[in-house]
Amino acid sequence: MLAKRVGKRIHLLCVTGALVGGLALNGGTAAAGARSDAGVRALPAGVYFQDEGTVQGWSNYPQKPQKQGVIRNVSSPAYKGGNAIEAKQTYINEGGGYHSETVQASTQAVGQDRYYGQAVYIAPNWQFHNQNVTFQQWSPEDPEGPWELMFIQNDELRIGGSGGFSANVAKVTDLRGKWIRIVTRLKFHATDGAIEIWVNGVKKYSKTGVTVLPKTSNTVRWSSGIYCTGWRENPPAGPSELSVFHDQARIANSYRLAEPANW
Repeated sequence: MLAKRVGKRIHLLCVTGALVGGLALNGGTAAAGARSDAGVRALPAGVYFQDEGTVQGWSNYPQKPQKQGVIRNVSSPAYKGGNAIEAKQTYINEGGGYHSETVQASTQAVGQDRYYGQAVYIAPNWQFHNQNVTFQQWSPEDPEGPWELMFIQNDELRIGGSGGFSANVAKVTDLRGKWIRIVTRLKFHATDGAIEIWVNGVKKYSKTGVTVLPKTSNTVRWSSGIYCTGWRENPPAGPSELSVFHDQARIANSYRLAEPANW
């Protein structure tokens, strides 16, 4: 655990410096094993961002959850290394947003191809219900707004939103109480775009050679956490307190590098 904490401190220096902010939009040209002037190890070649389960590793730190939301580091459950991020929301009998999210800004621009990997966990006693519980989303930045969301609804992992792609991706009926590895590929292009999704190492969704573009901006940000979409206008269909846990987040130029099991 100590080693991982030290590693996170090193990684935080990378994230908050020019390394990630620049590489995310400039194509990620750092060589593997390169070191900064301060002697901090750079991210591997082909990796533009990574976080090993700490809220400090994201560009919106310190986070400001909506209402009574919580976003915090926890030691259990954890996918690797003894820590993860808990994103929690509690219904307080009022409408409006219920977001608890980490955010990484400017992760991708039009013309780029990126793979977003992470491991997520829902409790063994998670109650399936017909309200959307979003755990990650991609949003245009200027002007901002929701675009493509990934969420749990009933016992299904789904995508939807204004991005033009809506599908039932996989069943999660038997995945409560287990870490679920998810990699999402986004290739932004007017005619040769792609959106592909792997769940626990198996490709479950693929659209290639299609239009994939943020609606209102040249760049997007990546948000990870919990967003209880249905609570904006209706009371909970399930429990009034929900948590989703996140670990081993990475943005890379290939599925192999983004897959949480591989690093």
